Amino acid sequence: MKKLIYFNRPDCPQNMGVSQLTDNLNVFLEDRKDIIIDPIILSDRITFTKSVDEDGNNIYGYALYFEVPNDFNN
Repeated sequence: MKKLIYFNRPDCPQNMGVSQLTDNLNVFLEDRKDIIIDPIILSDRITFTKSVDEDGNNIYGYALYFEVPNDFNN
């Protein structure tokens, strides 16, 4: 099974499409650790640090992920 990642549109990292298909969620996040910062994988979603506000507080981004068949086309 593959994973389909769907970013909340305002949280989608620059130069990345809103939906991404991957064989391995952990490898996908590791390969993009410079743009998907501090990801936390929950049961059906990913949270990550999108930016930091002027007071130094993290602003979080969100994405959902789904298991899809290996022949799924994004």
